[in-house]
Amino acid sequence: MAKISQQQYEEYRSALKRMRMLDDTLMKCVFKDYKPAVELVLRIILQRDDLEVIDFTVSKEYKNLKGHSVCLDVIAVDKAGKHYNIEVQRDDRGAEPRRARFNSSMMDIEMLDKGEDYSKLRDSYVIFITENDVFKEGEALYIFDRINIKNGKPLGDGSRIIYVNGAYEGDDPLGWLMSDFRETDPEKMHYKVLAERVNYLKNDTKGEEEMCKIVEEIAEKRFQKGIQKGIQKGIQKGIQEGIQKGIQKGIQEGIQKGRLEGIQALIEVCRELGQTDEQIIEKVSSKYHLSKVEAAKYVYAE
Repeated sequence: MAKISQQQYEEYRSALKRMRMLDDTLMKCVFKDYKPAVELVLRIILQRDDLEVIDFTVSKEYKNLKGHSVCLDVIAVDKAGKHYNIEVQRDDRGAEPRRARFNSSMMDIEMLDKGEDYSKLRDSYVIFITENDVFKEGEALYIFDRINIKNGKPLGDGSRIIYVNGAYEGDDPLGWLMSDFRETDPEKMHYKVLAERVNYLKNDTKGEEEMCKIVEEIAEKRFQKGIQKGIQKGIQKGIQEGIQKGIQKGIQEGIQKGRLEGIQALIEVCRELGQTDEQIIEKVSSKYHLSKVEAAKYVYAE
């Protein structure tokens, strides 16, 4: 990763002050290498004070060689072996129930080794924390299990999907947690575990530098992912058109497509950081060696 310039650092620093934990980037930075935050969020949502996280990963990628791959925000495992996926979504479209279903299926695939019996599958929870009340029923939590439609009895397959209403303002632990997720000022947050971490990332020099580097890494990772995804699609297309010549043509087309996805990913990160169109055009132009006119076409096409 290239060294962050002073100008980039100042831009990121300014944008970070406005971020909340409902913003994907800040949420990942808060959770990264900080188990107390992951544990706190799970304990409150699941109402389990005894829950103990023994392992967790931020930005866990699940690759599917024959189909759609996915990068999950947070994956955690507790001492009982239960698996949890925590996702933060500001856009209601990103909280599509079929996406939750897909996340759950990818977790299952990763859990079971070749030849193992299905009974070895651990219980799994997919948790979406959404900025809005996506189901518009005024509930704090929406909990979904598979059941027998006729008699309401649970299937007992060990999977559960939970939607947390980020707009919930109740005077209770979950309401305070959602208030903290919406808050930009760590001094106004309810939970010390989160307040101290956010304060470190936003107001401590070392924390600011750490978070700026993480932001840059996220942008670079999305760019590289776009390139690889484009190449894979290009190879598949090339094979269909003809082995040797087709593959070469497909790879070139894939690289171009990957470059486009990389640019789009960079624009997405910059918008999340609250940067202006002019700032984004400058960054796209610099990173991809484009004229400002060419870069503007990508920015205004979003």
